Amino acid sequence: MRYIILFIFPVLIFANSSGSETDIFPRAVNFLLFAGLLYYLLANIIKNFFKNRKSSIADKLNAIQEKLKESKKRKNEALEKIEEAKTNAKALLSTSEKESKIMLAKISSDLTLELENLEKAGRDQMNIERRKMVRIVVNEILCELFTEESIAIDREKFINIILKKVA
Repeated sequence: MRYIILFIFPVLIFANSSGSETDIFPRAVNFLLFAGLLYYLLANIIKNFFKNRKSSIADKLNAIQEKLKESKKRKNEALEKIEEAKTNAKALLSTSEKESKIMLAKISSDLTLELENLEKAGRDQMNIERRKMVRIVVNEILCELFTEESIAIDREKFINIILKKVA
């Protein structure tokens, strides 16, 4: 009922106007009534639309900010992992250098021991070969002396000859 009165009221007020007058005042009143009626009918709808729009924009902004915070957090975690990896790499490098020095020292000491053992084995082999040669030379001399019966040598001369050959 209220709405009908609002629509009809402007018509009743300005129904008996004559054609010679200007109609600016009635038109202004009609416009104000129309605008008031539109406001009365559409104000809540428009307000709700803009409130919903505002809240949806705020929700989207909050979601974007949360994503931004999450991405910053992930970035910081990745940077921490990179720093940790760099630290681990440096530690690994220093450990490998130490291990290589230790292995080098061990290999060097093993090689010196091996060389000493080879030198000792060589000296022992030379001593054995020298003894063999002495035995062979002594055997040859003795065989020569005993096969030749014409030479008579006394015992002291015989020992001197053997010592000369051996030395």
